[in-house]
Amino acid sequence: MRLILCLHLAVVHTFAAPAVAPVNWQSAERAKLLAGVSAVPKLGAPGPIAIWGPLAFPVLAAGEDGKLETALVAAAGFGKGRIVLFGHNSYLEPGAGNEANVGALLVNAVKWGTQKQKPRIGTNDAKTATFLAAQKFDVKKLAGAPDRKNIHDFDVLVLNAQSFTADAEGQAVLDFVKNGGGLVAAMTGWAFEQTSGGKRLNLANSLNTALTAAGIAFTDAGIGKDKDFSPRTDLPPLMNAQLALDAMMRAQKGGVALTPEEFAQGSSAIQLALSAQSPGRSAFQTAALGALAGGTAAVPTAKKPLTLAKDAAARNRLGIETRVLKMANAADIRAHPAAKEFPGLAPADAPRVTREVAVHPDVPGWTSTGLWVNAGDPVTVKVPASIAGKGFGVRIGCHSDSLYHLEKWERAPEITRSVPIETETTLAANAFGGLVFIEVPDRAKGTPDFNVTIAGGIEAPLFVLGRDDDAKWNSTTKHRKAPWAEFVCDKVILCCPTANAQHVTNPTELMKFWTRVVDAQDEISNQSKDRKRPERYVCDVQISAGYMHSGYPIMVPVSAADEMITFNKTKAPGWGYYHELGHNHQRGEFTFEGTGEVTNNVLGMYVIEYVLGHDPLTGHGAIAPKKLEEHVAAIKKSGNKFALWKSDPFLALTTYIQLVQGFGWESWRAYLHSFADPSFGPAPKSDDEKRDQFLVRYSKITKKNLGDFFEFWGIPVSSSAKAEAAKFERWMPNDVK
Repeated sequence: MRLILCLHLAVVHTFAAPAVAPVNWQSAERAKLLAGVSAVPKLGAPGPIAIWGPLAFPVLAAGEDGKLETALVAAAGFGKGRIVLFGHNSYLEPGAGNEANVGALLVNAVKWGTQKQKPRIGTNDAKTATFLAAQKFDVKKLAGAPDRKNIHDFDVLVLNAQSFTADAEGQAVLDFVKNGGGLVAAMTGWAFEQTSGGKRLNLANSLNTALTAAGIAFTDAGIGKDKDFSPRTDLPPLMNAQLALDAMMRAQKGGVALTPEEFAQGSSAIQLALSAQSPGRSAFQTAALGALAGGTAAVPTAKKPLTLAKDAAARNRLGIETRVLKMANAADIRAHPAAKEFPGLAPADAPRVTREVAVHPDVPGWTSTGLWVNAGDPVTVKVPASIAGKGFGVRIGCHSDSLYHLEKWERAPEITRSVPIETETTLAANAFGGLVFIEVPDRAKGTPDFNVTIAGGIEAPLFVLGRDDDAKWNSTTKHRKAPWAEFVCDKVILCCPTANAQHVTNPTELMKFWTRVVDAQDEISNQSKDRKRPERYVCDVQISAGYMHSGYPIMVPVSAADEMITFNKTKAPGWGYYHELGHNHQRGEFTFEGTGEVTNNVLGMYVIEYVLGHDPLTGHGAIAPKKLEEHVAAIKKSGNKFALWKSDPFLALTTYIQLVQGFGWESWRAYLHSFADPSFGPAPKSDDEKRDQFLVRYSKITKKNLGDFFEFWGIPVSSSAKAEAAKFERWMPNDVK
């Protein structure tokens, strides 16, 4: 692997660390930031802060029960100034119910950022300004984006960093800190690509790239913790990636060996730090590359996976490799040995072709090109000049699940790569190869259709409903040499190994079936008009969560590929496919706590009956008639009905089944469509309102009082909702009576 990276790291000095162990000075500074703070709630969907600078340290960590620690809040010194970063914007806007802790933490961060008793504070967030003013701070709203002139007179900046894309803005803030200013900043890193129109956090957020010099940055990862964050002054020192890397290198040279827990913590920190950085921005990347010298790349497989317990060193090496490869220039990328195992290779002598592909910017997501590129091989993509720099990209690989967090790796943890199209000609490559796509950002709607020319790809099996016919598919298309294939229509795209795709002889019938499946869930949930792009299913040897999971793409195990692409008189895809599609159709107004794995199944059952023509109770063994009887019996005996109801998705599903059995699918359709009908009033905003409106709306639709029915199942509703439902005749299903 040949990587050319010119890297620099500024030597930083801020507050002098006492002549004691590093963990001790961190604990002392952390205590100042956490003074008066107890449990800090999880706000929104926060992400971790990456830490690797010599004076960077975690403040509030997300680990629990022996799991790896990641920082929700982190701090650092740089030059003469100080920095505090929060992993979600909401922590800059304390509100009712969280002021005691979120507010205290924000106030502490402001005070820690400066040594002045009465600091002058500048902020770009109106709610932050209101809160800090109420705390008797001298605070002013910035006039426009930060620049050297409008931040010069402040002592501390409190910034929502979500919209920083101009290099001058980030550099102005960094210089402000270097010269003695304090910075408190927050953003939702994983959402930056959405809010910026397709730009990458580690490349385009100017504050993030500037902060690299201080060894601290936002990331596009997530924090899975659901509970409150407990303040602790003692946190693992190896949350700092540079300390972790140093410890690993010392151990390699005969020093003190790390425990498995320390090694896992350090590996996590290193990979998080690499994910946050731009190519050529820090010496940490050079140090990480140096740690790979002289070793052999690991090749995980399903039969011989890399486990956290037994293969910590190999996992760490592979994790560093995948992170660095993602940052490398296309010309410097070589094939990774693990690519042969997954996703595979086309024969070396497969013809390389040049193809012109039409792109429709009104359809966001991944535009399929019907081309494959082998691991390490480059493709050249040419676009009209008007398209360059507008958020489009070249994606190589559809297996977008990241596996870093899993205890077992059956493939490399990250094997796709996306390259922004910034000029008319883009050279792209991926060390693991993959199908080639053109990425279309959401904000491209209204851009005229255009063609891209792609040179150097290998033709892959691609069937497009309405364009291609079965005869051509069976005679030529499915025999193309690429190892992965796609079936495409305007509602759904299926991606599977070519070896599986070659079993299909009726692609037209298959994709018409899948069109009906998506149309059915679109229509009953009142989302037909909202569809912007096809759903996308992708098979993978290992996925990031569960047996399958929803999203874009919906991920399916390779072992289920044949089921996904089989439709005939005797066989069709089963429950899981409609379950995950149902997740993509769930909306908050009809999904409250305890129904995240329930309302999607109602939508899946509709497909089984409406599209397949089967009894929906045959879709899954947990809702067979005998099981429904058991669910009714269990709720009758329960001393805490709602707790049981929320904890058992199939028991809760029985409630919805009884409503459909009692009033037909039309009642469910009318309920879901009612949220677009102003006569039913505004949509609910809280779980209490969602449960109330579930009762009231369904009672109005069926003209039956469902209050007793809700009480039987233990679903809590307000007295006012019960009173509104009481206008109608009481109803209970026969099996409950």
